[in-house]
Amino acid sequence: MGSELALMAAKLNLQANAQQAAGWPVEERRRRALRAVQERDVEGLWALVLAHLVLHGRRGTKISAATLVKYRQAFEGYWAWADAAGVMLTRPHADAGRVYVRYLEARGLVRSSVGWHLAAARALYEALRWCAATEADPFRDVRPVPDGVPQHTKGRLYSAEQIDTLLAHADQEEAVIVTLGADLGLRAGEIASLQRVNVQLDADPPAVLVLGKGAKTRLVPFSGRAERAMRRWLEMTPRWGPGVMAAGSVERIEDVVRRLCVRSGVPYDKRVVHGLRRTAGTRMYEETKDLLETRDFLGHKSSVTTEVYVQYSRAKKKPANRDW
Repeated sequence: MGSELALMAAKLNLQANAQQAAGWPVEERRRRALRAVQERDVEGLWALVLAHLVLHGRRGTKISAATLVKYRQAFEGYWAWADAAGVMLTRPHADAGRVYVRYLEARGLVRSSVGWHLAAARALYEALRWCAATEADPFRDVRPVPDGVPQHTKGRLYSAEQIDTLLAHADQEEAVIVTLGADLGLRAGEIASLQRVNVQLDADPPAVLVLGKGAKTRLVPFSGRAERAMRRWLEMTPRWGPGVMAAGSVERIEDVVRRLCVRSGVPYDKRVVHGLRRTAGTRMYEETKDLLETRDFLGHKSSVTTEVYVQYSRAKKKPANRDW
C-alpha cells in the first residue's frame, strides 16, 4: 500500500508541475527556457521537457520511471555533446541531428541505444518549440543506420545447464532473481520494482502481478523452483518491504547477476540480465509453439516483437543437413 501511495503521489506531482507550466503565458515559458539554456540550468530545462512529456506525450503521467531515467541521461548526454561540438542548443546547424547520431554510432552504441538518445533529443526540441525558444527541428527524419545484424544474434540465451549452474552457486536472493528472469521472463526493471503485495503465492496457481512497460500489467504463474525460491526469500525477510528485492534498482540487479556469473563460471558477456528473459521466452515458445501465448507471457505489445523468439528457438536446433 505504501508503494502504491508513493507512486500515486509521484504521478500527481508530475501532473501538477505540467499543469503549472501549461498555465504560464508562452512568453514566460520562453523566458525560462532561454535562461536555463544560457545559465546551463539542467534542472530548469529538464523541468520544462518533463512538463511537455506529461502534457503532450503518448503516455502522459503513465510514463514509466525507467523511461524518465533513460530520457534524463540521454538529455544530459546530448547537451554535453552540443557544448563540446560547439552546437548552440536553440540554433543548431541543419545537420546537427545527423552528426550527433553518427557520433553515437561511432562510439559503438547499438541501434536500440541510439534510438533512446534520439527519442530524448526529439523530446528536448519538442519542448523548446513548445516554449517558443526555438523553431529548430534538427532530428526530424533522422534515423539510426541499420546494423544488418539479425536481432536474435545480438544477445545470447543462458542454456538450461548454465541456469542450473547459476542456481547451484546462488544465495536466496540471487535464486529469486535468476528464476524470476529465467522461468517467468521478467525484465531487470520488473524484478527490481516487484512489490510484495503483488506476489500471490496462495493463488491457484501461484502467480505474480507484474507492472511492465507502458504501465501494462500481466499475471505470470510461478514455476515450481521459482515459487520455492520466492517462499524461502520472503520467509527470511518478513519485515522487509514494500519491495521484494534488496537489489531495488536495475543497476543492482545487473551487479548481482554479473557477480554470480563470475562466481559460478558462467559467461555474462552478451547475455547479461536480459539473457534470462530470452531463455524464458524461448522455452515458452518451444513448449507451446504459440506466438500469441509467448507474447502475452512476456508482456510484449505486439507479436512482431515476439517473433525473435522463433529465431532463438531455430538457432538452437542442429542444422537439418548436418548429418547428410
